[in-house]
Amino acid sequence: MKLRIARSRMGGKISHYDLYKIDVKKGMTILDALFQIQDKMDPSLSFRYSCRGAVCGSCSMLINKVPRLACRTQVKEVQKDGIDLKPFPALTNIPTGWNPEEEILIEPLPNMSIMKDLVVDMRKFYRALETMKLWVEPQEGETAQVQTPSDRRRIDRYVNCILCAICFGSCPVNAQEPEYIGPAALAKAWRFAEDNRVKNPERYIDAASVLNGVPLCDLVMNCVKVCPKGVAPGGAIRRIKNI
Repeated sequence: MKLRIARSRMGGKISHYDLYKIDVKKGMTILDALFQIQDKMDPSLSFRYSCRGAVCGSCSMLINKVPRLACRTQVKEVQKDGIDLKPFPALTNIPTGWNPEEEILIEPLPNMSIMKDLVVDMRKFYRALETMKLWVEPQEGETAQVQTPSDRRRIDRYVNCILCAICFGSCPVNAQEPEYIGPAALAKAWRFAEDNRVKNPERYIDAASVLNGVPLCDLVMNCVKVCPKGVAPGGAIRRIKNI
């Protein structure tokens, strides 16, 4: 098996693609393959990782033109596992020489500036969460607040978000509208609005309803198809739109 990997210098665009032949082993993931390349062929290859177990969200990248987590994408299965996404340039621009029958194409996550190779600048993604203040401010002396299993189930899928930014990288609106907050932040706003322990849920709805938030979403649902944790941001955005 061969991997065709996008390369770039610090703070630049993709400059070229390098081709590597890997020794595929049983159960090997794309992240394992990248380790093999870095350890045995090219120590200059840059990519992010941490937990290796689809918990931290660090290893998000574009794999065969689909945003995925490298740590949970099997080398032997990726060419069989197609996902039908609404296209935009990052998903349709095919590099010269790529043979999808024999090669796996690895590129940085779209809709963010490239720092080096497969490492993207996540500050734009995190800034939306900070600007919207997507957390709860505890009150002094406040006691623990219990929650019934049924109330918890209302927010379960949204709590599962690992902030991998795969939804952000799959979104055609993020590709066209740089100011768009993005699916993850809007889904997290709904997570707090739906939490029965929150005393001012309208604050989160207001934060999501700004001009560069929910109104920009076209409900394309690429975010729903690619989310590795089943968060389904599009469903949360639809609910906010219907309020």
